[in-house]
Amino acid sequence: MIFSLQLGLLIIVLYGILGSSRMKQDLPSVNRGEKSWNYFYLVYGVLSVIAIPVISLSEFGKGYKVSIALIDLGTLLYLALFNSWFRNKIIGFVVKSQTKEE
Repeated sequence: MIFSLQLGLLIIVLYGILGSSRMKQDLPSVNRGEKSWNYFYLVYGVLSVIAIPVISLSEFGKGYKVSIALIDLGTLLYLALFNSWFRNKIIGFVVKSQTKEE
């Protein structure tokens, strides 16, 4: 389970780096408001709360769990707060969920 989580996180980070570099070439910069930043912090918190118990309960990486957790938290921090592609995905998800009619 933990190996698939690590692999998935690595794929998302690599895709995010590529997407972010393409976005910097094509689009103008955007200053995010306080509400958007609150969503980024929320996503980071939720993903961290999910990742840490998965790491601590797994048998993979015995003796290295603290290092794995720190790397994962740093990666999630990068995605949620510094990667423009991932932040746009977060805002797109929020906007889609708020404008959905029932």
